[in-house]
Amino acid sequence: MDLAILLALAASFCTATSSVCQRLGARHLEANGHQVRGFDPWLVVRLATQPVWLLGFTAMIAGFVLQVAALHFGPLALVQPILAVELLLVFGYLAMRTRSRGMRWHEWLAAVAMSAGVSVFLRAASPSQGQPHAPALSWWLGGLATAAVAGA
Repeated sequence: MDLAILLALAASFCTATSSVCQRLGARHLEANGHQVRGFDPWLVVRLATQPVWLLGFTAMIAGFVLQVAALHFGPLALVQPILAVELLLVFGYLAMRTRSRGMRWHEWLAAVAMSAGVSVFLRAASPSQGQPHAPALSWWLGGLATAAVAGA
């Protein structure tokens, strides 16, 4: 189970790195005067000339391999919420890149809320002590809480 957690965290790191690197590679391509309008079959070829984009592509493949390995060693209820940490890592990467403007309070609040949500989900799912069926009260409380958050 501990190995599943480590692999899921490594997968999150790889996919977050992939997202940021591929975005930077595409932005660098646009900065060099390449405009993409409609379907462009040569876009991947041009992107592949960007080392940072290739790093992102490699990190994406590594992230997928690590996700599969994590799922081999742990249940989906444990691995999937940990993979959501990717959003926090992307957030951290972007925060480091845009240090000049600083982080706004609602951005920090969103990051903390997401982290708390992942923690609560892991605790509520109790992946190490699973049961075949959840009690009806749990379904109702979960549904009402989700509806309240979505409505807000």
